[in-house]
Amino acid sequence: MTTAAPRPGRPGTAVIRPRAHVQAVHDDSVRAARQAAEQAGGQPDYLISHAIGWALGRPGPAPFTGTPAPAGAGPGDVAAEIAACRRYLETTAYSGQAAAAIGRARHVARILEWLTGASDLPPAYTRGTEPGDLAGGRGPVVRTAAETGATAARARAQRDAGDTAGWGSGPGWHDGVIATLEWAGGHRAEPPMAHPGGGPCSHPSSAGLPAPAEMTRERRAAEEHLEPGGYRHGSHSPGYADAVAATLAWLYGQGPCPVR
Repeated sequence: MTTAAPRPGRPGTAVIRPRAHVQAVHDDSVRAARQAAEQAGGQPDYLISHAIGWALGRPGPAPFTGTPAPAGAGPGDVAAEIAACRRYLETTAYSGQAAAAIGRARHVARILEWLTGASDLPPAYTRGTEPGDLAGGRGPVVRTAAETGATAARARAQRDAGDTAGWGSGPGWHDGVIATLEWAGGHRAEPPMAHPGGGPCSHPSSAGLPAPAEMTRERRAAEEHLEPGGYRHGSHSPGYADAVAATLAWLYGQGPCPVR
């Protein structure tokens, strides 16, 4: 199976990701395959490398179903392969006999969904590699500094203009987005869910870029604040807390952009 670096897809392919990001995910998967083979004493399984090349239009069988594509896969072929993987995963009970096929379907669906934009979370395969390391982010944060800066600027412009184009759930939404992005980008020391007074939680100021554990803490605090009867983190409005949780999810590639 080929491990050649991915080339730009032919016109009409379904891949929307920047070439550099595709290259990074490809190379990470090849390293992981070789490391796994060395540990097991076998041959590397270049499934992901093949799936990427196939999605970019390289002639060959589909990575899960094996459907021939002598002229190279187009968007319809890729969509059909994703659907086939999902159907298999939804209808196949786990067993020792089915384990290999289930794993293959999961890996293929995951990489094809990222390549086509159905998922914003780039798959990482090598131990120690974080998704953000492959997509211009940092650690678990998959959004680039340019993306977060532009999103914060749109949130400020919408808030200052009284525009409600953001998809938030009430007053404070844009302030929650702005506070979260400024803090996650290292431009604000106070975490977005910080609140005065005593209580069972602590939100100390961050020195520079917040660590993943700090971001997880803030997301949990925002979710607690929204739960009926949950712990109230100060006097933040529900819209503000909802925006904090949504913005952190977006930074991790787990949700849509909080402003549109």
